[in-house]
Amino acid sequence: MKREDVVIKSWEDYELLDSGEGRKLERFGSIITDRPDPQVLWGKSNTNLWLNAEAQFLWVQKGERWKLGKGAPETWSFSYKNITLELSCKGFKHVGVFPEHSYQWDEIISIGKKNPGARMLNLFGYTGAASIAGALSGILVTHIDASKTTIATVKENMKLSGLADTTIRTVCEDTLKYVKRLIQRGEQFEVIVMDPPAFGRGPKGEVWKIEESLGELLSLIPELLSPKASLVILNGYASGYSARTFGELLAGVAPRGQVFYGDIGIEEKDSNRVLTTGIYAKWKK
Repeated sequence: MKREDVVIKSWEDYELLDSGEGRKLERFGSIITDRPDPQVLWGKSNTNLWLNAEAQFLWVQKGERWKLGKGAPETWSFSYKNITLELSCKGFKHVGVFPEHSYQWDEIISIGKKNPGARMLNLFGYTGAASIAGALSGILVTHIDASKTTIATVKENMKLSGLADTTIRTVCEDTLKYVKRLIQRGEQFEVIVMDPPAFGRGPKGEVWKIEESLGELLSLIPELLSPKASLVILNGYASGYSARTFGELLAGVAPRGQVFYGDIGIEEKDSNRVLTTGIYAKWKK
């Protein structure tokens, strides 16, 4: 195994403007957001910048909520290269994208361009950035998520990115159940991406607990990989585990190849400071 920490930088539609006092200030497209982040233990660099926030996520006694500035939209568009997503302040503190995964989208795009027709399985696929990256590059994508609302957002994001409704196979299902069904059908993939939550529920109330369920899911991965498989990505956020732990888990089930692991971070604009936002492990053939 090899440790490789990843740090992404700003691009036209995304900037980490500042962070401090348990919060981060970001620009997604035209909207500046102020959100909590447990990794931020330091002070703010520029307090004046925070006055520009148009959407602020608040913890209040009656539950968390978004506070929008006058004229701020609930939904807006965000782009990375040819990927266009609809972001929103309708739910929890997440807005609909994890920009720190952009380097993974690039890797998926590279595989698709070299291997058109390759098959990809995106588990806990969220709003579909990785799936759209694959589909735009010629990969045949199966996207799994347990939320009907999220699946609807994926379909909207497909339209925004210029993809037909049928380009990506979207499935609203419990991940473990559906993976076992795929194995029974003999389906295999060249690329697998996983972004499991610490805790979640399937559409029929199935319970996902990472400490109980992740090992079982990973044990099934070898049966899902085709002889031409080239990439497996396991992402982690707020799970309490180290990157090395994820690396060891993946190395224990992956076929011959190389396993990388590390922290994922975002570099602040006009600063050398890096905010660590998650962990990953990756197998490459």
